Amino acid sequence: MSAPTIINGFSWAAVVPFLLAAATAWLFWTRVVPRQLRGLQVAFQTGEKRYEVHQITRTTQDARELLSSKGTVFGVASYILALVGALLLFFEFIMIRMEYSEGFHTPSLSIALIFIAFPALISSGTSLGAQVIKPIGQDRASLQESSVWRSYTYVLLAILWLAVVFAIYLLLDVAGVPASRRFSIAAFAVFAPSILAYGRILGSSWQALRQSSRQIAKGEPSPFHNHVPSAKQQAIAQIVNFNLVAMPYVALNTLVSLLFLLYDPTILTHSDRVLELPEYREQTTFMEEGGILGFMLIELFSFIPQSGIRVPIVSFILLFLLLNVALIGFLFVYEVARILFLDVQDVSGKGGIKLADSRLLRAEPTQQAKVLNFCFTGFAGQSMLLLALAMITFWDSSFLPQGAECGDWENTVCSVMEKDSLEELTWMLASGGQIAFLAIWVKSRRIGLKLEDITFDAAVGENRARLSEMSDLIYLKQKPFTELVSKDQWSQALIRLDKITEGHGEQLEGLNLARKTDAMMELYAGLGRWNEAEQEAVSLLALRGGREAQVARLILTAASLAQRDYAEAKPRLDLLNADDIESARLQWAASLFNPKYRKLSPEFKALISIDSLMKRNIDLVQRFKSGTPHSDLKYLDTPAGRLFLLGDLARLRLAGMPDKGLNLIEAFIKEFNITDWPHGDVVRSLLHMDAGRINTGITMAEKLAAEHPRHPHVRNLIGELARGGYLDMLPSEPTPIEWLNDSGLDWLDGWVRKHVVAPPPTFGKKPLIRHTWNSNGWAAMNGSGSLEEAIRKKSNGWKVIQKVWPNGLPMCLHVHLFGIIVTVSGMPVDLGFPGNLDLKTIEKKGHLEI
Repeated sequence: MSAPTIINGFSWAAVVPFLLAAATAWLFWTRVVPRQLRGLQVAFQTGEKRYEVHQITRTTQDARELLSSKGTVFGVASYILALVGALLLFFEFIMIRMEYSEGFHTPSLSIALIFIAFPALISSGTSLGAQVIKPIGQDRASLQESSVWRSYTYVLLAILWLAVVFAIYLLLDVAGVPASRRFSIAAFAVFAPSILAYGRILGSSWQALRQSSRQIAKGEPSPFHNHVPSAKQQAIAQIVNFNLVAMPYVALNTLVSLLFLLYDPTILTHSDRVLELPEYREQTTFMEEGGILGFMLIELFSFIPQSGIRVPIVSFILLFLLLNVALIGFLFVYEVARILFLDVQDVSGKGGIKLADSRLLRAEPTQQAKVLNFCFTGFAGQSMLLLALAMITFWDSSFLPQGAECGDWENTVCSVMEKDSLEELTWMLASGGQIAFLAIWVKSRRIGLKLEDITFDAAVGENRARLSEMSDLIYLKQKPFTELVSKDQWSQALIRLDKITEGHGEQLEGLNLARKTDAMMELYAGLGRWNEAEQEAVSLLALRGGREAQVARLILTAASLAQRDYAEAKPRLDLLNADDIESARLQWAASLFNPKYRKLSPEFKALISIDSLMKRNIDLVQRFKSGTPHSDLKYLDTPAGRLFLLGDLARLRLAGMPDKGLNLIEAFIKEFNITDWPHGDVVRSLLHMDAGRINTGITMAEKLAAEHPRHPHVRNLIGELARGGYLDMLPSEPTPIEWLNDSGLDWLDGWVRKHVVAPPPTFGKKPLIRHTWNSNGWAAMNGSGSLEEAIRKKSNGWKVIQKVWPNGLPMCLHVHLFGIIVTVSGMPVDLGFPGNLDLKTIEKKGHLEI
């Protein structure tokens, strides 16, 4: 059979492949893919050799919502383009075989090539970026959101890679390599990143997938599927299991075949019996026949006399050998998604690609969209390209137009895409994926064999949800930690934390872990240790999913603002409730900290216009411009109102007016008849010592140490006095809820990471002074106009702090120098006060005129 020609011009026969391709792609996308993305899971570590497995998409509707999310748009478009391109070629083949058409139609072929080539290039660039560029947020729970500059980096990296490939092409030309081989080598190099990424992901996750699919195929629950599977699930698992079993053998066959090819390309020659078969086409190398294994099977099946049996068997086996690795990327793109979501390569093998923290995948929809987007962009194009090449070049490229059959394309496209080069590129791409898989698979075997020692609990989520409904009865109804912190009852909060940490037996382990995570999240936020609060919030969202999600999301958003990570804050702000006063305060804070790029919506302005807390925040910003240390507004006896007062007392200490501050707090305590306020008493002690009444301050500190030995602010005061030789140190705090300089560790290097909104007790290093200006710019005040000077210097305001406070800030100022105050579940938290606020833009945008 001669190859079909390329037909120029338009005919009605050319419309049929378009209609069939569009209809098939639509059906595949709307029916098949959502169904197969149902049941996506993620596993994350909760203890030594213990992992929890949670479902991301329980229903088809969940999968559709994930596919329609903003972060997957590019990946979805790339996948559909590649799918339509491959289907166009397929239906053109069918039209020709059924003799409804005399050849390929130019419009169909042009669009198919573009639709396949463009996603394939995207696939290469995306895979290269994922492997080369380090993910954001390695030392904290960052959303790893892709900023504009990060996207530009991906594009630049792809361009540089293409430039390297072009240089290789020129070097091959200088070396006298034939044009057809230059094209195949250069094309292989272009798509090598996606081939390598595919091999890394499949190779590192093979052991876990094999173990799970084998058990499901037997009708038993697996570590990642805690229910008895249905007949349909068993059938799918059987197919996947068969493919997984075959992959190492197929890859080994490819490796051995390549070694034989390098040694002697003519070492294997078919018998006359095979050469005489009417369907056989002699290949350039045995790699086009599936390597040594394919060569031997062709010889074996040549003994079958009936061509109706022989030809389908040989064709199927050769296609399987050639496309074994690519098969998952085309028909089972959802299996790649399952691997990426499950994220078990750390325990299943080595050499995998980590796109996001497992807890973030469970907690953050933006991360789920990001991983799914990578699944489509990273592999769909490359897999579709390989399938298209296989269709064109199978059985000696009998469907590939060459020479005069190309028509107007003879001296353009066909002169580049020659038979030999395309055949060589096909087996090179197939072999590259298999070799990459084999290398990682061998490397991962030692780790993967230890999977039996690890517990994967897929039922813990359901058990925790069931027990959570009875948690008040199990633990007796108690005050929330947010209420304890709001009332400055830190000692009671830490005692409660001790009881939770002790545990309540194996049956309540899952629920207890969630309660502990919830408690740690709220306590860290109350202390202003935002990095750790963020970590715990992500863990809580991962453990409980939607339960109590709003509090965790408020803390995640507040953490991003406190860390001055406004790009990360943006998607988190979008997930907050639109009719909630606590959310509205965070929206205002985001607009304040980043006024050029963040606009405050009218609905949020309406919510905060009558909010007493916001009036005091606005007053604080207005006073910052003039350097006024305390407010003329009445101080309120509320949890947030007390923090505003303590913050103003810190500013009075900076301005050298401790007695005025002492009068303010004494009057406040008397007016509201306050009898128990450890934090306030700590500040009173500091004010006395600032005013020269050392003994009075020490006496107050001794009393506080006796009554509240576990209160973090009391412990910090006692620690400073002990280091000065005035008092003895308190016993060590069994929990990590304390100021870093009381931990006994080297706190100088860790302060910036632990206390993102608090200035350090002493300086010593320039980074600490810069951190002071970024965390709370009020630290530049000394009562003589230094704050105004620092504001004029903008980002260099830290130099003024270095000048006016060369020996460090007043003692324990960090325990009560507060900035912008917001609330989370009623608990006031401090976001700090960045010294480089853009006051002009803030005024221009009207953020102080609410």
